[in-house]
Amino acid sequence: MKHQWMTAIFCLVCPLSSMAAITTVMPTALTGPLTNPGMGVASFHQGYGEKLPLTEYPDTGIEYERFYWRDLEPEEGKYHFARVDDAFKYAAAHRPAMNVGLRFMALAEPGSGSRIPDWLIKKGIKGTWTADRKSFIPDLADPLFITYSQRLLQALGQRYDGNDNLAFVDIGMVGSWGEWHNSNFPELKPLLERNTTEELDRFVNMHFSAFPKTPKVMLISGGNSLVNAVRKGAGWRADCWGDLRMFSSTWNHMADDYPQRLEAAQRAYPGFNDAWKRAPVNLEICGYMAQWQRDQHYTREEVQRIFDWALAHHASTLNLKSRVIPGEYRQIVDNALTKIGYRFRLVSLSHESVGQPGTALTLNSRWVNEGVAPIYLPYTLSFRLVDASGKPVASGESKEDLLRWLPGEYTVDFLLDMPRTMPGGSYFIEVAIVDKSGAPRIRLANEGQQSSNWYRISKVTVLSSTQ
Repeated sequence: MKHQWMTAIFCLVCPLSSMAAITTVMPTALTGPLTNPGMGVASFHQGYGEKLPLTEYPDTGIEYERFYWRDLEPEEGKYHFARVDDAFKYAAAHRPAMNVGLRFMALAEPGSGSRIPDWLIKKGIKGTWTADRKSFIPDLADPLFITYSQRLLQALGQRYDGNDNLAFVDIGMVGSWGEWHNSNFPELKPLLERNTTEELDRFVNMHFSAFPKTPKVMLISGGNSLVNAVRKGAGWRADCWGDLRMFSSTWNHMADDYPQRLEAAQRAYPGFNDAWKRAPVNLEICGYMAQWQRDQHYTREEVQRIFDWALAHHASTLNLKSRVIPGEYRQIVDNALTKIGYRFRLVSLSHESVGQPGTALTLNSRWVNEGVAPIYLPYTLSFRLVDASGKPVASGESKEDLLRWLPGEYTVDFLLDMPRTMPGGSYFIEVAIVDKSGAPRIRLANEGQQSSNWYRISKVTVLSSTQ
């Protein structure tokens, strides 16, 4: 563990003109990607597949999974929560533990079969069968479909809303794969022409009603409903991120779709460009990076621009679909991961060099969020003293609101109360960002992490009670 140490003499309150020595420590910064919950590269349905080695795919901070209504409620009112529970179990077993992102869906592809339950179709909801009668496309304006959709989301919300490890809910249920389009059903009018904004907004409102505590994201192809979702507090996401020539040599998402949609959203709602300050921005890759290399022949410069776009738009998660990343592009990915999402670093800690039992140790710390986004779930900045064996003898939690830590610098002043019965001697000052159970959850961009996952920052001498 390397630190830069400085000790100086300052007057702290100065009772009886006493002078107190102050120690200032500047912990050594870490370079390279950090794996933390709810940010970085996503693990995509990996609870059901073989995990790639870290040489082929970066470590992941979020397990992103999608569920069809047919699988969640095969019988009316009988929910298969175990499928969703398994996503949380898989995320918790990962080291470090991941957060989870969820989307719920009611439609897939023409030949894939109906993705809503048979019992719901038999109730007589309105909709359209494909020509081969393999798949049923529900009418999103049908009051019966709306009623049962709301019941499903409410049941899911009652179980998962506010879950400490639910990073976000992706506003779905509309269109193919819940992606707010039906372009893979050529016989149908485009979804945004078939349904009014008012009709589609019902599904936005359902998600907000069922998951009031959980961050939400909305696909940018949602038309006016995108603006309304962001106005209510959602972040946004984009599919087919990185498309430069996947479908056409004259049109692509990066130049001919995303900019226009985002600019239109900002015109409609001037606060749109600040959505990232309160809810995540999530990006899903177009195809796979191996295809970028093998089929599309993306240059390193093109890939660099794609990842620079993600950083410029304050992305928190990148869904690279758990597929191998070509070695040619890996450094670009790793460099981006040093900024994607949040990245907290302790710049310096100043404190009295000597303390006394029964008093408070003043801890003045400077921090920086070196990422491009804040954290979106609540965690707590905590300090403690431990003895030579690592046993905690004093601890306290700061009231600092880490949700407000946008990219930039922050100062935290904290008084750590020391017990009157505390023996004299040398103690280590440690810091951690903990979850509601008090367990350290967030890796800092600093050296000094202990086996306890707390960070050992400095040392203080505590006088014996007789001194």
